[in-house]
Amino acid sequence: MKPLLLVGANNPELVRQAQAVMAAGQPVAGLLDNDPSKRGIDFYGLPILGGFELLVGLVDQYRFVNLITRDCRTRHQTTRSLLAAGAELGQFIHPQVELGMVALGAGSYLQQHAVLQADVHLGRNCSVSAGSIVNHECRLGDSVFIAPGANLCGKVEIGDGVFVGAGAVILPRLKIGGWATIGAGAVVTCDVPAGAVMVGNPARILRYESIVKESLDA
Repeated sequence: MKPLLLVGANNPELVRQAQAVMAAGQPVAGLLDNDPSKRGIDFYGLPILGGFELLVGLVDQYRFVNLITRDCRTRHQTTRSLLAAGAELGQFIHPQVELGMVALGAGSYLQQHAVLQADVHLGRNCSVSAGSIVNHECRLGDSVFIAPGANLCGKVEIGDGVFVGAGAVILPRLKIGGWATIGAGAVVTCDVPAGAVMVGNPARILRYESIVKESLDA
């Protein structure tokens, strides 16, 4: 089993999850971060080896998981850079997350207390945060981020690059277009167009943002 290298040294909770993952038998070698001020330092006990200038020499030794969650565009582009360098995506999943009857794409980052119900399908490079619920038969595209406490009710379809904010609720059987943003606490009661920024209860369109056209395969 190749050790994991984790990308993005920003949240100390990742170290606690790394400890749990290592205790379950998956080695974690350390972190990569492109911030020059962080290179060579210790991040709550995990070493930061350096930035992406090291990738060429590392891709054969490790599997990589992107932990950047501040926005889906940065997350997506960072993982595209990893794949372009020949990196293999791994899985960074807290051992307490129940995965029976769940299908995961490569590069999943699932925090402790995330709930994924039966027949959920996640694309690649997805992150599901603590306390969020992805209910039965939901389908998520690539590079989706689900913030803490969000609730995707049953059979929701989420396009690539969607950001679902903290405490947001998406009602059953709705379709969320690619690169949409669901604001914190929003309650989505209708289908959402691609690129729309949704806020409020019931959620309404605040504005539109650009849609990323490059897939992870490009």
